[in-house]
Amino acid sequence: MKVFKTIMSSFKHTKLLILIFFILSIVLNYLTTYIPVVIQYFIDVLLNQNVNNAIIENFISVFNNKLSFIPIVCIFLLLIEGIIVLSTYIRTIVKNKIIQEFQFDLKLKLFDHIQNLTYQDFYKNSLADLVQNSTDDVNNIVNFIEKQFTYILDIVLIIIFAISQLVNLDLRLSSIMIAAISIIILLSIWYFKKSKPIIENRIKVQREMYSELNDNYSNIKFMKINNLQKKEKERFNKINVKNFEANKSKVIIDSWYNMLSVNIVKIQAPFIFILSSFLYAQGFISIGSIYVTINYSNKITRAFTDLAEILEFLNLCIASYKRLDNLLNLTLEDEKTENKNIEIENTTITFKNANIKVNDKTVLKNLNFTINPNEKVMIAGSTGSGKSILLKTLVGFYDYEGSIKIGEYEVRDLNKKCVRENICLLLQDSYLFSKTIAENIKILVPQITYPEIVELSNFFSFHKDVTKFEKGYESAIGRNGMVLSKGQKQRLVLVRAYTKPKPIMIFDDSFSAIDRINKKKILENLMSLEDKSSKIFVTHDIELATKFEKIIYINNGEAICGTHEELLENKNYNEVYSLNLNKIGEEYA
Repeated sequence: MKVFKTIMSSFKHTKLLILIFFILSIVLNYLTTYIPVVIQYFIDVLLNQNVNNAIIENFISVFNNKLSFIPIVCIFLLLIEGIIVLSTYIRTIVKNKIIQEFQFDLKLKLFDHIQNLTYQDFYKNSLADLVQNSTDDVNNIVNFIEKQFTYILDIVLIIIFAISQLVNLDLRLSSIMIAAISIIILLSIWYFKKSKPIIENRIKVQREMYSELNDNYSNIKFMKINNLQKKEKERFNKINVKNFEANKSKVIIDSWYNMLSVNIVKIQAPFIFILSSFLYAQGFISIGSIYVTINYSNKITRAFTDLAEILEFLNLCIASYKRLDNLLNLTLEDEKTENKNIEIENTTITFKNANIKVNDKTVLKNLNFTINPNEKVMIAGSTGSGKSILLKTLVGFYDYEGSIKIGEYEVRDLNKKCVRENICLLLQDSYLFSKTIAENIKILVPQITYPEIVELSNFFSFHKDVTKFEKGYESAIGRNGMVLSKGQKQRLVLVRAYTKPKPIMIFDDSFSAIDRINKKKILENLMSLEDKSSKIFVTHDIELATKFEKIIYINNGEAICGTHEELLENKNYNEVYSLNLNKIGEEYA
């Protein structure tokens, strides 16, 4: 599984730290289980019972004739406790370092993966799901490794060391403890199976709630304008009820598990005491052995009572693991592309018998036309005709059949980053960052100077608008440019794009919100610009057709190409052009 490989690879920088962590865990848990052995030795010696322990006796011999027995044992216990405290401290630091490195690396890998998803796979997943994948799901896995995995490791090591010590005393002493642990483990398996669908359902409901809140808060103005608050409250209440029921089911099963596991722990103590008393009376064990047995039994079984929390986190971790695995199995751009470092010198665009499909439905068919370098081309057609899809296919967002080439290279065979280094696609709704105007302009070219920014802003009739803001270019524009009008947003996007112009510039309805006076000025500036780049304009203003060297008209999934005069011979094009002639044609005369 890809997610397993990704998780394991995220530990690659911490291999030495992981080894140190395991060594410290072994030392820590061995000494923890050894303390009762020291106390057993102390009790048995005081009661004049037969006892042998080479390690303790060798330590006592160091202080022979210097200190009495009791101070020596106290020093030994303090020494062990000191090592335990130091080991715990060092292990915590090591563990935190491992988790920090792991979390950083895993989140970086997921962020990179999501950024490199194909256009279609990205939009098949909701934004809420992708955000949850990269935050909540990663946190669930990290929390399990950080807390629950460490806890499980400690339990396993304590059991191993405790049983090895009990075997040296009397194996029968551990029989009740083993029986209690076995019952708790079976109970835990039952709890794990029962809680799994409940937790998955709860996660599903919580995702619905998150999605509902995201939609509601993102469209709060729409909700208020249309007085939809009551209706939305009712919808949210239904999801909230489902969430309540899901949590209620979890509380019930948790209560049953905790009640049974706690009572098993309580019941075992008197049984161990009765068995130990019988063995002591028969001379098989000492008083110190009884203390050791009860100490280990309480320590281990009480640790198992926390399994409910561990198993809950495990189920969360499994659900997150599955979602992340699904995410990592989505198609990446350029996974199979070999041409990564090609420099495209000839930017002639050629469509030959090309068909474009979206969700297995053919949207555009039999496309045959050429766009030459430095040409000024208009793409026209009705709303929904496929103009944007055609251009998004050119930059690698959609698959196609037939041939679409840039120069001598087939687009599908080129690395997408290589394609986009040569094509600038300005969408109607291009995103703006929650930063200042200047910071948004500098996104592509951070080193651009202030005079250059002003010059570009004047070129796109934006500078005067900026001067009206109190802080000018240092004015913050809010989330996605909320303080700007739609026309100002589009002009800011144009300025940003021309800080790094490319050989092929595509304007996908990029002037739709700009007022007619500024639109006319900007178009004239672009048309007169001698920068040797092809300029492709997608627009509904078909009355502008006379200003372009070539027109590509899309109708009923097909495209015809030619000059304006040539296309006037086409009935559909002629009708559409004639209908729009009186719209605002005189403004561009």
